[in-house]
Amino acid sequence: MIDINVSSRGKSTQAVALTRSLRIDMTPMVDLGFLLITFFIFSSVLSKPTAMNLLVPRAGPPTGIPESKTLTVLVDDGKVICYEGFVQSPAETHIVDMRSGQNNLRNLVARKQQSLKNSGGSAASLVVIIKPTPRSNYQQLVTVLDEMTISAVKKYTIADVDAEDEKLLSLMH
Repeated sequence: MIDINVSSRGKSTQAVALTRSLRIDMTPMVDLGFLLITFFIFSSVLSKPTAMNLLVPRAGPPTGIPESKTLTVLVDDGKVICYEGFVQSPAETHIVDMRSGQNNLRNLVARKQQSLKNSGGSAASLVVIIKPTPRSNYQQLVTVLDEMTISAVKKYTIADVDAEDEKLLSLMH
């Protein structure tokens, strides 16, 4: 581990000058360092990925949904277009800017849930149809899904945009 080399200089008999040089072997220290690094890597818990639970119904015949209990959300580039009912006969159309940072979508969902309660139904009977357009991005879709979780919407689905929705989008632009 440590070697001490003693050498004498000159050949004088009266005083022998001794010089000492140390040579420290660092191999055990390096081994210990790698053992500690290995121990901490294997014993630490790395961050576990988290995912949102999304229940998907089984394939089968479509179920009928009353228009009064439906809210359709079109996720477009930076904005959300919401309407009650279906696109053939939308009762009201609302445009929500996603970049504003306000909770306008959450307020729309809360109003719809309250109107269902006032009409004798329950807030849990609300069905939200989320339709992301090709111009939307993944973050906007996740934001809308987060709003559904925050608003305690129990039934929501992700659907494709059809031709009638594209017509509505072209009118809104």
